Amino acid sequence: MSNHPVLSVSDDDLADLRDRLRRTRWATRWPSPAWEAGTDPDELERLARHWADGYDWRAHEAEINALPSHFAEVDGVRLHYLRHDGAGDALPLVLTNGWPSTSYELVGLAERLAARGFTTIVPSLPGYPLSAPRPSLTSTPTHELWHRLMREELGFARYGAHGGDLGAGVSTLLAKAHPESVAGLHLMAVAPPAQHDAGSLTDAERAHVGRARAWWDEEGAYEHQHRTRPLTLAPALSDSPVGLLSWVLEKYRAWSHTGLRAHSDDFLLTQASLYWFTNSIGTSLRPYYERGRAPEPEAGRVDVPTAVALFPGDLATPPREWAERTYRVVRWTEMPRGGHFAPVEEPELLADDLAGFFGDLR
Repeated sequence: MSNHPVLSVSDDDLADLRDRLRRTRWATRWPSPAWEAGTDPDELERLARHWADGYDWRAHEAEINALPSHFAEVDGVRLHYLRHDGAGDALPLVLTNGWPSTSYELVGLAERLAARGFTTIVPSLPGYPLSAPRPSLTSTPTHELWHRLMREELGFARYGAHGGDLGAGVSTLLAKAHPESVAGLHLMAVAPPAQHDAGSLTDAERAHVGRARAWWDEEGAYEHQHRTRPLTLAPALSDSPVGLLSWVLEKYRAWSHTGLRAHSDDFLLTQASLYWFTNSIGTSLRPYYERGRAPEPEAGRVDVPTAVALFPGDLATPPREWAERTYRVVRWTEMPRGGHFAPVEEPELLADDLAGFFGDLR
């Protein structure tokens, strides 16, 4: 564990956050049903007031600093990671989050897996809270940083990988590039096939493609902005804590199976605070942009054993045959509840599925 706190927010920086929150220039309201046109102003104002007066950052800062944090320099990138050691001889695992999540979101899952004997590594994505950004668009891609962290820094010749959202993409590329080391792949989202004949799709696959197109039309504006003009958005999110909170709050509501009821106010504000105090919300948008400008290689066929766990409130719930176009699927679980943020919504369900899959791959 690190000998020094990974977070040490000054009193001045904390006072500045609270001052900005209290001095927010609120947008002029116009008639619209709650959440239909974006973040609900009443809910946003309520949370902002709590962030300024009531939310105890120092308690959460101490909690974060008590986690088993480490740092490693990998190909010129200073990576932060959590290491939860399991007592057994189970396969070591690397867990990767997506956006707007942080590694903090995976703590409960990692602790549950360690209790089941798995040594669990949770790296912070480059440019996300506590990890430095990659130095250029052409520098070592994230999945290769993960492999070098696991194999060269930590000495794991063989390991398993899990991810959702962006983390599913990183884990997929990792398994494709290093099947000799990645013993198994566990995903909450699957990559679309690199190419397919539309005439070969089953009815279930055609329905999935239609749902995905409808989702993109209704919900995909954030991703289009991230992919095309992130630097237009970044100053607003980096200068206004309420702007940052509004941008991520809508996603925590829309992508959780039971909406904001799935998360405590303090959890949501700790996530926002991590982005705020590390000034990393702007760099967290980079993976979307890089995919369009300096795309990583297509995953192609992934031949390592793959488990897919689908949560009904997540962004997509494809049929198994869609996943089998890309992956060697050996385990398929359709969960009874949970959504995009399953590691905090349903950590027991997810831990059980991970342990059941990787327990057979020692």
